[in-house]
Amino acid sequence: MKKKKLSAVISVVLVISMILGLSAVSYASGGAVSYKSGEYELTKISHPAKGSGETDGIVDYTGNGTVSALDNGQGDRGQNYAWASVPYGDYVYVSTNYNSLGLTLGFMDSVLGHDFDPAEMNATLDVMYNGHFYTGEPDGATTGGLLTKINTKTNEVTVLMGASVDGNSVQLRNACTFKDKLYFCGSVNGLPKIVEVDPATDKCTIIYEGINPKDYYAAYLQGICTGIRGLCAFGDYLVVSMVTLEGPQILISSNPSAGQEAFTVIADQQDLFDYPAYHFPDSIYGGSIWEMVEYNNALYVSICTGTPDNKPDENTMQSFAIVRGNMGKNYDEWTWTPVIGDKADGAKYTFGIDPERTRAGAGVLHIYNGYLYIGEYNDEEIPLENILFNADFDFMNANLEQSVSLYRMDKNENIELVMGNATEMFPKGSLSGLDSGFGRNENQYIWRMADYNGKLYVGTFDTSSLLEPIGQFANGDLLSMTPAEWASLIGYIKTFIEISGSSNSEIATACVTETEDAANVRKLFEKYSVDELANMMVNKAKGRTSTQDIALVSLWDTVEGFLECAGYMKDATRGFDLYVSEDGVNFEAITINGFNDPYNHGLRTFSVLDDGLMIGTANPFYACQVWMLTDGNEVVEDNSFAAVMERVFGDVIRYFVTFFKEFHLIFDVIFG
Repeated sequence: MKKKKLSAVISVVLVISMILGLSAVSYASGGAVSYKSGEYELTKISHPAKGSGETDGIVDYTGNGTVSALDNGQGDRGQNYAWASVPYGDYVYVSTNYNSLGLTLGFMDSVLGHDFDPAEMNATLDVMYNGHFYTGEPDGATTGGLLTKINTKTNEVTVLMGASVDGNSVQLRNACTFKDKLYFCGSVNGLPKIVEVDPATDKCTIIYEGINPKDYYAAYLQGICTGIRGLCAFGDYLVVSMVTLEGPQILISSNPSAGQEAFTVIADQQDLFDYPAYHFPDSIYGGSIWEMVEYNNALYVSICTGTPDNKPDENTMQSFAIVRGNMGKNYDEWTWTPVIGDKADGAKYTFGIDPERTRAGAGVLHIYNGYLYIGEYNDEEIPLENILFNADFDFMNANLEQSVSLYRMDKNENIELVMGNATEMFPKGSLSGLDSGFGRNENQYIWRMADYNGKLYVGTFDTSSLLEPIGQFANGDLLSMTPAEWASLIGYIKTFIEISGSSNSEIATACVTETEDAANVRKLFEKYSVDELANMMVNKAKGRTSTQDIALVSLWDTVEGFLECAGYMKDATRGFDLYVSEDGVNFEAITINGFNDPYNHGLRTFSVLDDGLMIGTANPFYACQVWMLTDGNEVVEDNSFAAVMERVFGDVIRYFVTFFKEFHLIFDVIFG
């Protein structure tokens, strides 16, 4: 039976190749890879000679689930995302997420009820992306995520945590510096934990766990998402987000090195107005407490709120909230006030800020030039799930219609639209004059922001990289399509439904609860040939048929949804965008194509150093990359003999000069 299924997959590859004109692409990359845009120069740090379509991933895969720090330069495609990073001296500490979308598919299978065979799903992805999508190591083993350390002067890599290094597979999603220690939050071996790194010794210590191993199964049965993300320094305290069997929490500690007992809970689910959505069926797979920042002597907390019970309609989830926390006289006394959320709770703004903006599941926070910047982050997991399992494009098309906007809030909590479409709330449009998505519908996250040398940098997630199987078939409007074009399109739709939504297919056993529309379309394919359906569609497009055949209507709806998505992709440029602003209002594009790499679908991390801005990418095809950006304003260290002597002895000389001046003044006062 397996041989029959695999032969069917090969047949589908040939069919789609003929329909789409797909072919493998090879890239030459002799020498170090670089990218230049105006005064901005970028140099590739990870596997510096590897170009687009070549394996990267910071480390090298050495077989049997093991990795090494640049052993032979072969890379590791499984290290998909540079998920969190923090600088320290000449080093940047970077955590990776292993096989990010593969892990997501695993959640769909085991937690969300999509019962499919992993081997068949991998074959499906090979078909859809013609082998470019990462589906696993060649030997079938896995490494898990890593915590690495990169020397920015020499590019030397050290692996600090990883399943084959210390037994800990990590998925660390955020990082910060506090009192000369580095802190990462996320999951370790699948459970929510906080990791402390001492940069003096590189010792890594798990200092807090919200769910321990014995409760792992209970958390799994409840569908709790354990990938915590909120983390920041707040004055003399470290503030962390956590999730437990009882729900999300926010904790505080002045001495986190002391471990679990040194943390105090300052907010729980009820304190946060029952906003956090922390189960896998929820918005962004239970994004919960998304980000936290200190602003205007308060703690601002961005929260994912969408659940199946509160979603406004079938093609959106409830948007994000922001809650302000004010510390009382004691560090464990806090008052919580909703700023963005339910107006019945006293929020100044509705969920998502603007009632016309319904797509953003999360809000990304950054402080620049005295303002709190708030970037929208659309919920992409559910629409991708709908496409993959149900051939349903409605959710994705609604997201593409309403790509992300950028706001800023002042210290009086007044909000302005910096980048985005005009609405009733902002009738004059944005301060920058730019429409949502920086004028590009494919930008679906404002994923990270940073300021470097006084400028604001904004990086995006570009969904067109993942939607390339559709983008390559963007071929015009309905009325002008010929019977042959309709036949080609319907043939692809038929193949797509077989791959992505059939519980009876030889190719993929995908979805137990498939949509009624997909089932109706499948029945239609059983009843009519592709050519017969093509003629029906020509007539329907021109209004020549009054058929009430529900299956034909369903096919029409599927085709329309497919073509609407393809229409957005027709004008898309694959690869993330990076924008820079010198005033927080007017923006210049540094790249709109992922540094000339269509597989770089997201800019995931920034780390600000003295001599450059380190950038980590998200790339589920050929693995994450690390780049260094300079803008020409860096201070170049003078290594001449005189300069070195000044650095070594200058402080000593200045101390004695100051001492004798003060001694002379005292002498004058006493004897003068």
